[in-house]
Amino acid sequence: MVDTTDVVEIENVRAVPDHAPPRDLVELQPFWDAVDEGRLALPRCPECAVWQWYPGPGCRCGFGGDFHWTEVRGTGVLYTFTRVERAFLPGGSVLPYTVALVDLDEAPGVRLVTDLVGPGSAAPRIGARVTLSPTVFDNHTLPTFALVDDEHEAVPR
Repeated sequence: MVDTTDVVEIENVRAVPDHAPPRDLVELQPFWDAVDEGRLALPRCPECAVWQWYPGPGCRCGFGGDFHWTEVRGTGVLYTFTRVERAFLPGGSVLPYTVALVDLDEAPGVRLVTDLVGPGSAAPRIGARVTLSPTVFDNHTLPTFALVDDEHEAVPR
């Protein structure tokens, strides 16, 4: 007989791949610094105000300088998702987990690839509201998202 307490604990606590983000890319450091603090910050062109995710060597409008890193609330909509049932790497992750593509409310045109965590993450619905719910590991933090209930509050983990 399966102990369902363990299944719930895995889904609610750490069904997220524990792979540290690359810290050697200077152009992404403001993103990871914000994530470490439980926030989201994204680059935006100071000339045309278009969000630039991923940041590149310039903007489509012709601006070639530095982007402005701007904090966003970390709320959005689940654009699509897939449920990972088998590890891609040896020694892999706690399985299963849900990889999600999230449209951010305050950054039109930006979709973040992330993991969906917490209650309901095993069977979400496209179009569901989500909110930033960072997963903290021993040496790094990942910008994971949780489903939001009808009252627009994060579902408790």
